[in-house]
Amino acid sequence: MVIAKALWWMQQALVKPAKRMVNMFVKKAIIADDEPKIIQLIRLLGNWEKFGIEIVDECHDGISALESIRKHRPDLVLSDIKMPDLDGLELIRITREEQIESRFILISGYRHFEYARSAVALNVVDYLLKPIDEEVLNKTLEKACVEIDQSRENKENREQLEIIRAKQNREKTAHFWEDFIFWNYPERRERMQEKLRSVELCNGAYHTEFSEGCFMMVFMCSNIASLLTRHYSFLEDEMERRIDRYFGAYALYYYHVSYLGCIVALNFAPEHKKEVREGVSALYYSVRDLSEVYGEMYLNLGVSSIKEHIRDLKEAYYEAQSAEWGRLITMQNGVLDYSQIAGLRKVSDTEILSSSELDEIINCMKYLRREELGYVFRKFSERSGLYGNCYPGIMADVYFRITDAVREYIADENEQLLEKVNYCYLEARTFPQLVKKIYGALDEYVEGEQKKSKEKLGKPIKEAVYYIRKNYAQPISQSDVAKAGNVSVTYLSRLFKEELGVGFNEYLTQVRLEESEKLLSETALSIKEIAAAVGYPDEKYYSRLYKKIKGIKPSEYRKIYG
Repeated sequence: MVIAKALWWMQQALVKPAKRMVNMFVKKAIIADDEPKIIQLIRLLGNWEKFGIEIVDECHDGISALESIRKHRPDLVLSDIKMPDLDGLELIRITREEQIESRFILISGYRHFEYARSAVALNVVDYLLKPIDEEVLNKTLEKACVEIDQSRENKENREQLEIIRAKQNREKTAHFWEDFIFWNYPERRERMQEKLRSVELCNGAYHTEFSEGCFMMVFMCSNIASLLTRHYSFLEDEMERRIDRYFGAYALYYYHVSYLGCIVALNFAPEHKKEVREGVSALYYSVRDLSEVYGEMYLNLGVSSIKEHIRDLKEAYYEAQSAEWGRLITMQNGVLDYSQIAGLRKVSDTEILSSSELDEIINCMKYLRREELGYVFRKFSERSGLYGNCYPGIMADVYFRITDAVREYIADENEQLLEKVNYCYLEARTFPQLVKKIYGALDEYVEGEQKKSKEKLGKPIKEAVYYIRKNYAQPISQSDVAKAGNVSVTYLSRLFKEELGVGFNEYLTQVRLEESEKLLSETALSIKEIAAAVGYPDEKYYSRLYKKIKGIKPSEYRKIYG
């Protein structure tokens, strides 16, 4: 019921304004008659301005009238029924065959009256008898304008309703794309594997209409969405028109548009493999031409191999994605087929970025440890250069592990950060460059959060934090810190909870462990010496506390980051 109401309101918002606006459009007209005086008389007697009609041409024979109709595509044609070379009825017939939606008013003498009446079947508005009567002419023009307005309104309504229906269909298949995009989540993977066992299961689960035959995926990555931030629905409409133009006659298609580009799933008969392949190239050049209107844009297409069973659709998705990521190797835009990158060296994604390093990146964001974030990314960046020519699907896996972890950490609180991380991929030309850009986005986030944190702190808590940072190696108590801040212990305790979100002891421990990590990674001091240097005379106590909070032993941290 709620959806139905929402759609109804969408229809009102989209359709109703057309009725108010439609009469504002000027109607174009052509007058065709082999007698110049008749044309002059019609011009003189017609209330053209009142009806919003602009006479764009005058023609004196059927051939020139047809050429003018093709050129101007007028809303209205006033044509003599008998003209040299091409008569009025033949003119109407050719216009209809060429699907030009002009309305005709035929002009005839009494001896052609019955001939003119038969033209009504050809969707002629009306006919005028010579000599032309002013009142009859203007009533006929008024009738024609009403029909033109109604036709325009109906066309607008149909187009808008088609858009609404297309959106409804996309909503129905939304889960289809969600399960592909979030394939890395085990519950989605298991669910989708079951649903892709057969065409029937897939269609029942996702409201699709796939049939047996061939399947292929196309990944289109572009920054065009950022160029159309205020016209996102226009982007969807543009993509649908182009996809339908190049694949509609040969394949069933489903597509998903995001600010990274577009994903297209194609289902077609084996005999149409050639046409579908040609359609991919045509789609690329068609979308690339939009740069003439919207400015410089990145555009790259990744194309999967052709699959013979729907159960291989997920594999096709991964192939197309990997092929599209191949631009980080070629360093140029274009169409990349999976066969061009399939033989490249494959490694584990954790070899490029380990799980502990990813955890450290998220911890640096969580605890606003900017220096440590830079250290982790320096090592990651150096390593990324060694894998710049490996199988691009592995690069994609590393990237999506980072974005998934960032998304999980920030939830919905900072969509802007997610967009920045996503645009890092759009702007990068190589894998090391991508790593550098991701670091830039995360470093900017941490720096911003640090500034916010400092701005939030009042004077007492600032002095308390300063005292702890300066004296963490000493056996300090909450009473010592309260005295330094010139506040009571109770008030200080409340300030820590309200402004830092943690208690005094928890914050002191956090500072000491952070400082110990610096010593673990940057010095050769023993664990015992480090424990004492950060305020823990008992080495065993320090090690137990560190493992409890960090999940690993101090010695293990040193092996990873030392």
